[in-house]
This record gives sequence, C-alpha cells and structure tokens, in this order.
Amino acid sequence: MRWRTSARPTLSAGRRGVISVAAGSAGGQLLALAAAPLLARLYRPADFGHLTVVTALAVTIGTVAALRFEMAIPLAEREAVARALVTLGLVAVCATGGLGSVLVLLTGDEVARWFDQPELAPWLWVVPPSAAAMGVVLVLNQLAVRHRRYGAIGRRNLFQSAGVVVTQIVAGVAGLRTGGLTLGFGFGQVVAAVVLLRDAGRRGAAVRADHGPRRLLAVARRYRRFPLLMAPSGLLNILGTQLPVLLIAFWYGSTVAGWLGLTQRVIAMPAALVASAVAQVYLAEIARTAREAPAGSRRVFVSASRKLALIAAVSALAVVVGAPMAFSLVFGPQWHSSGSFAQAMAVFMAAQFIASPLSQTLVVFERQGLQLAWDVGRLVAVAGTVSLVALLGGSPLTAIWAFGVAGALAYGVGWLMSLRVVTVASRAGRESRSAPQLVSQS
Repeated sequence: MRWRTSARPTLSAGRRGVISVAAGSAGGQLLALAAAPLLARLYRPADFGHLTVVTALAVTIGTVAALRFEMAIPLAEREAVARALVTLGLVAVCATGGLGSVLVLLTGDEVARWFDQPELAPWLWVVPPSAAAMGVVLVLNQLAVRHRRYGAIGRRNLFQSAGVVVTQIVAGVAGLRTGGLTLGFGFGQVVAAVVLLRDAGRRGAAVRADHGPRRLLAVARRYRRFPLLMAPSGLLNILGTQLPVLLIAFWYGSTVAGWLGLTQRVIAMPAALVASAVAQVYLAEIARTAREAPAGSRRVFVSASRKLALIAAVSALAVVVGAPMAFSLVFGPQWHSSGSFAQAMAVFMAAQFIASPLSQTLVVFERQGLQLAWDVGRLVAVAGTVSLVALLGGSPLTAIWAFGVAGALAYGVGWLMSLRVVTVASRAGRESRSAPQLVSQS
C-alpha cells in the first residue's frame, strides 16, 4: 500500500513527460510533413535515394558513437558517476567522429561505387559530423532523462526538425539538388546537439573535465558491460533496420531507395519519434521502479504495451487503407510506389512502435546478453530475407514486403522476451518484499 501511494505522483510526472516530449516531436513532424510535398517536387527520387544511404550510414555509426555509455546514465545511483559516464560518452563520440573522417577519406569513392552512385561520394563527408552530433545528442538526452528535463528533449525534437526542413528547402530552391537533402539532414543533427548542450549549461550540468583519468577508468570498468556488450548489441540492433535499407539501395538502385526513403520520412519517422518520446519516459519510470519497487515492474510494462498497441493498430490500419492514394495525390504520381511501400511496411512499423521502446527493459534489468542474442537473430532474419528475395530476382515491392514481415516477427519475439524478464523481476520483488513478514511471524 505504501508503494502504491508513492507511485501516483510519479505516474503523473510520467504523463507530463510524454506530453512535453511528444509536443516537441509533434511540432517538428508537422513541419516535416508540411514540407514533404514541396520537397518531393524540388528533388528527384534518386536524390532521396542519396539521402537514404547517407542517413542509414550516419544513424548506424551515431547510434554506437558513445559506446553505449549513455545507456547507463539514468541507472547510475550517484550524480558524480552519471557525470563521469557523460564524459566517457563524449570522449568516445569525438574518437568515433575522427575515425569516421579517416574512413571517408580512404574509402568514400569506393563506397559510392558500391551503390553505383558516383555523385554520392562528396556528400559522404556529411556522415562523420552527423554521426558525432547524434552521439552527443544521445549522451545529453540520457542526462536530460535522468533529471526528467523532458521539456529540453521536446525543444530538441522541434528545433532539429526545423533545421532539417529549412535547410533542405533553401538548398532545393537554390538548385543544390544532389546534396541539399543530405546537408539538411546533417545540419539538423548539429542543431539538436547545440540545443541540448545549451540546456545542460544553463542547468549547471554542462560536461567538464572534472574527473581525472583514474576516476574515469574506474567508472568505465564498473560499467564495462555497456561498451563490451551493449555497443555490439546496439550496432546489431540498428543494422537490423538500416542494413536492409542499404541492401535495397545496393540491389535496386537509388530511385527505389528514394521511394523507400520518402516512405520512411512520411510514415516511419513520425512513428519513430513518438515511440522515442515514450521510450525516454518509459526508461526513466522503469529504471526508478526497478530500483525502488521492482514488484511493480510488470504492471508498468503491461500498461505501456496496451497504450502503444492501441496507437499502433489504428495507425497501421490507416496506412494500409489510404497510403497509395494519399501518396499519389499529395506528392505526385512519381511517388505512387512509396504508397505501396508504406502498405508493405505497415505491420513492421506497428510492431516496432510497440516493442522498440519497451526493449529497454532488458537494459534496465542488465540482460545485455539476451539483448545481444535477439539483435543477432533479427539482423540475420531481416537482412537475409531481403538478400534472398533480391538474389532470386524478386521485385522491389516483394523485397519491401519481406523486410516488413521478417521485421514484425522479430519485434514480436523481442516483446515476449522483455515480458518474460519483467515478469521474473516482478515476482522476485514480491518475494523479497514478503520475506521480512514471514520472518517476523515465525
């Protein structure tokens, strides 16, 4: 009874957090969606294909740029340890950005030839700074989650989308067709990092080198499972969604990749941002529950699952029914294939919307090995399915359907794994809570 009383304000704070983050995300996505018809006429499908390749590479690198030290920031019991983790994460980001620049210098032309897009080569230089900025955002975002500064996260989402849209429109009007979309993407990541850096500075949480090497090394050893297990797992996780996109660009060319890119921009990315808003708040709440009242963990997980499932079901139905007609009407007949791709991806996006935010349950309960096994299985299943369809001569739409179905099944398995972990944790919490009562009665 004591726990239930203390949980009410926390749940209310959680709802306020969702609203704060979702408001910024919604504002940014309204800008992006409003600009999409104009961008679809300023740029060719092949231009969107170049953006798709650059985005996939930057997101893949940026996701693990901080070596996943950022995932431990909300879990640290002491603020000094959390700040040391922030420092470790930013050092890793700088190293990753430098290494990425060297790789582009050495292999940029070869990568462009792999995708049969020689005009892509100069724009690959956008990848390293974009990935580094994404790493900074991930680190400072988790610091904001720890302190429940959800308003800062919402502002970041809004200004990031505004930076992307304005830059892409200005570049398109100026005639910079090949790289305008790519420049806009990179500029948006930098804007997001600057917003969070300024907020951290105002709050007195700016990251400074106030930890000596010995202290940082001790914290790195304490949380070594995150770079050793969670970084490979995070890389495999993001490859599960980005590698099939790169494979589609490799097998079917830049135009097909562009159709898929617009589909993701209009359908998948708004859903991903809303899911990200929920994930950030869910992480804070499930981490607090795991520390203070583990018996309630399953209830938090199931409640979040129900709310996400309702939104996902309605959204997927709307996409299946109206996507082809809507894409042709709003973006023009050359984008009709994007509507068909959206139908093929509807179930996948619904499953991802539900399972992805809740997969952090495995991190909170330190089941990194289980997360790694799931990431490996999903990557093999999804990338293998897409490659098999391409090798057998299947059409691009068939490959997208294969991507969607395989990904949806993988996310279903991931949700069941998280449910199992949180159920075991809740049972253990109830048993430990009742143990003192049994001792006193005896």
